[in-house]
Amino acid sequence: MLLLDYLKSFFPIDEELEMFFGSISETKEYRKGAFIFVPDTYLKHIYFVESGFTRVFYNKDGKDITHYFYGENNFITGIESVFYEKPSLFGLQALAHSRVTLLPFSPIREMSEKSITINHIIKKMLLDNLIAFSKRFYNNQFKSAQERYEALLEENPTILQNASLGHIASYLGVSQQTLSVIRGNL
Repeated sequence: MLLLDYLKSFFPIDEELEMFFGSISETKEYRKGAFIFVPDTYLKHIYFVESGFTRVFYNKDGKDITHYFYGENNFITGIESVFYEKPSLFGLQALAHSRVTLLPFSPIREMSEKSITINHIIKKMLLDNLIAFSKRFYNNQFKSAQERYEALLEENPTILQNASLGHIASYLGVSQQTLSVIRGNL
């Protein structure tokens, strides 16, 4: 879904805001495997996945760990980076051909001084991400690896077509061998 169509489904986007988003946004295509941004980068944009499939990842002790998967109609950014000007802990990679709209945060922050709608958009973006990460934390604390895998399949029905088993295993916090056993039990 296009950015403006998505925003209009939640918020009253008037002509001024439509022109504003049109003037600041840039849409890019990323091939499968392309890095949209990498860890330790200073981010200045909010990313909206119009189509495709992506993963948020980080590096720990030389290992690439998948933190989250995002399909279309999701906002993604390194919150610590755009809000607090720190390097992002995370990177973003396209796992399928993806169309992503980049929104520079600086003009959005300026526009939020005079637009309640922009504030509502920022609030929705932050709350959606907080809820997703809270759910992930809860699942990791209280569900078995098999329950987490089943929930992942339910939430992301196309995950097996888009993500490698290595990415799925690292997301679940298990080895690929354990993932194979889990899959065999279904």
